Amino acid sequence: MFSIMVNTLVPLFGTMGLGVAAGKGGMLPETSATVLNTFVYRFTLPCLIFGSLAGSSAREILQWNFMAGFTLAMLGSYLIMFIVSCFLFRSHFTEAGLRSVSASFPNTAYLGFPILLSIFNGNPHAVIAVTLATLMPTALLILAIGKLEFHRAKKGEHALRTFMTVFFSLVRTPVIGASLGGILFSVLGLELPRAIGIFCHDFGMASVPCALFAMGMVIGKSGLSLSLADLVSVTLVKMIVQPILAALFLLALHVSGDWLIMGILLSGLPTAMVAYLVAKDYEIYEAGSSAAILVSTLLCILTIPATLALASYFGLGVG
Repeated sequence: MFSIMVNTLVPLFGTMGLGVAAGKGGMLPETSATVLNTFVYRFTLPCLIFGSLAGSSAREILQWNFMAGFTLAMLGSYLIMFIVSCFLFRSHFTEAGLRSVSASFPNTAYLGFPILLSIFNGNPHAVIAVTLATLMPTALLILAIGKLEFHRAKKGEHALRTFMTVFFSLVRTPVIGASLGGILFSVLGLELPRAIGIFCHDFGMASVPCALFAMGMVIGKSGLSLSLADLVSVTLVKMIVQPILAALFLLALHVSGDWLIMGILLSGLPTAMVAYLVAKDYEIYEAGSSAAILVSTLLCILTIPATLALASYFGLGVG
């Protein structure tokens, strides 16, 4: 387990650390982080998402109980953080929405695959579980970006016109547009040409180093400049509350065995980079989301082994 965590997390922190050094030392132009984030958010990440979804079989991935339990845990964490943001931090609903994304969007795409495939070596369900856990957070993006787009919409317009404006804004959002397109491609049973699949994967994987490096630059320039209460509340909900909610919802939906452990582990993964990319794109809660990613990623070194130890204690050993 220790070697798995080291091999997975050291490259992540190494890339982020180089970004911190570049930001502190002024080694690159001031706009470099913005350019990198725009490149990831509008090009490489949508490409990776579309390729992943379009290349997945709809019949293979429809594990309804697992999907429902995992999604309810995310939405529960989102709602808890949104209420805390509005009443404790007195935040506007746009900032509250992005803080809630940081407290509920797990980094399944980058950390989920290496961690679960190492822990559940040879278990074909591990790939499906991570794929599903990568698909489900799309609901959070639609929820958060929808609120932001409603805020941007012209005031005083007819409700239906405002709704249609927001709907088309959502569809045009690269991440959501790619998600919907990939899901539609899969549901219709269309086969993604091999060359396009390889392109989407290879080009899309540039998202990881570019986003991590850019996030490191932001931290290097601004530091972790947010209140301790803010950071603790977001991290607590993400790393403790969400996996507990996942366990409760999955058990209530009669999910058991390896599927149960995988759902809890995936729910307890750190905040995903996409939380920062959305915050950066809308220029709201940027420092908070980058800090949440950094701190929650550090904490997962402790929380993942602890989750496995608890699972073993309750007789839920890895199969």
